[in-house]
Amino acid sequence: MPKRQTSETVPKAMQAKFDSVVALTDQFSAQHLNAEYAQLIRRAVAALARKRPSPLAKGYAKTWACGATHAMGMVNFLFDSSQPPYISAKDLYDWFGVASSTGQGKSKIVRDLLKTGPMDPDWCLPSQLDNNPMAWMIMVNGLILDARSLPRPIQIEAHAKGLIPYLPEAVGGFAGASSASTQGPASTAKTAKTPKTNPSKAANRHRLYVLEVGLLSGPITDDFIEANPAVSRVIEIQGKQTLAELHRCLFKAFDREEEHFYEFQVGGSGPNDPKARRYGLQRAASAGGALAGDVQHTAIADLDLAVDDIFGYWFDFGDDWWHQIDVLEVKDPVSSGRYPKIVSRIGASPPQYADWD
Repeated sequence: MPKRQTSETVPKAMQAKFDSVVALTDQFSAQHLNAEYAQLIRRAVAALARKRPSPLAKGYAKTWACGATHAMGMVNFLFDSSQPPYISAKDLYDWFGVASSTGQGKSKIVRDLLKTGPMDPDWCLPSQLDNNPMAWMIMVNGLILDARSLPRPIQIEAHAKGLIPYLPEAVGGFAGASSASTQGPASTAKTAKTPKTNPSKAANRHRLYVLEVGLLSGPITDDFIEANPAVSRVIEIQGKQTLAELHRCLFKAFDREEEHFYEFQVGGSGPNDPKARRYGLQRAASAGGALAGDVQHTAIADLDLAVDDIFGYWFDFGDDWWHQIDVLEVKDPVSSGRYPKIVSRIGASPPQYADWD
């Protein structure tokens, strides 16, 4: 775990600019967030001020204040309406008097400079560290494990090395205090039962799923939004095909150029629902904790989708392209045709890397 940024000290040459930026972020936090957010944002602005040369030297205070606030909000899921505090990105931009394209662009710069993204332990709200699996993952004998489930001596060593934020409290055998827990995670592991075959899932493997994929947000300019108020694609895919195949089809459907990590969120109320089951690339599992399944091995039929179900698709954990997928139809088995395929398009594809000049 990287060392958390706790200092608000800045060079004398940047003090005036720092003060003007945090005056705005403190005011915003007092009205819409809380003292914890205010402190975290001040630390982020201070970290930017200490860079040589500092990016704060150029640009308006309000745009940096908006960008830093949005960036810290992205790390801590500020824009998730299911958890407080919450504010929409649009309301945040409006409060600072900044266009959405400018706010998104400045937030991306802040996140890139601080090398941060969703659930980054280094920029996580202290009150959320207990719920952030990224803060507790360490490597032991080549395996990535949750330090809270390990024996106390390992926790003490991990804390001394700065790998975990603090020593977890001993609750029952959770902190490794008991003799049973010193045997490690394997001692509490249960033998997985062989899943029963689900006849409906077997039948669904031969059905055809018609999915409408709408683009919700991403680093998109105001000009593009004005010209393309709605951007969506309709995809047909067979139940036996995998989520990885669906991703490749969407990559092509939105004319993207460079691959990044991605995940699908199924079973929740929509994209970015923390209660949803997450399916992604196994090597990227640490981006948000345990996965329900690997996209390479999870078929569409395995998801138990029905007409009118919705689920999320998140592409690029840095630029954060969010999509909502609606199940329009589940058709009878098909015998011919190559799938998955794009059957309709609404709106142009936004550039993967927008030109903000």
